[in-house]
Amino acid sequence: MNANEVLIDLLADNRRRLQRVLDALPDEGLYWKPDRESNSIAISLWHMGRILDVFLTRQAQGEPPESECWFREGWAAQSGYDPRGIGQNGWGMLTGYTLAEVAAIPHMSRDQLLGYLDQVYASVTAFLGNITPSRLLEPAAGFEGCYSCYQCIQMALMDNVRHLGEIYALKTRWERLDG
Repeated sequence: MNANEVLIDLLADNRRRLQRVLDALPDEGLYWKPDRESNSIAISLWHMGRILDVFLTRQAQGEPPESECWFREGWAAQSGYDPRGIGQNGWGMLTGYTLAEVAAIPHMSRDQLLGYLDQVYASVTAFLGNITPSRLLEPAAGFEGCYSCYQCIQMALMDNVRHLGEIYALKTRWERLDG
């Protein structure tokens, strides 16, 4: 396997594991939070899509925010939410948001959240399938060329893996409410 194939495999594996945990979660658990300052599973799902969307589009490819799946596929228009300029570096992907900014993220249904995430995963997979392994290791357009395209995708993917663990923990806490 080359680096492209490894990233594609890890992305697909993360998505399968995410589907398994969500299949066992009723809708009422999607927006449950253990406390006022915690994120819900829904917010974590949105963030998982956003970080891959931003890191692929802006960092790896050097494209403007309007080229992100969130805008290109109509999620911003459908939800009425434009995250540009919010949070760390104005990337609008949850990192660095205030509690009020988190609360302003639209409530999307399970199907909408997974639809967005699936479109982003498909975009990343297509990118990895179309870039040569040697080009993947060259400096990326974003981060002032400090990271390769591989590292841009890898950082966002590892964030997704960490948030999958967070989702498992939130689901377990939610299930224990009745116990």
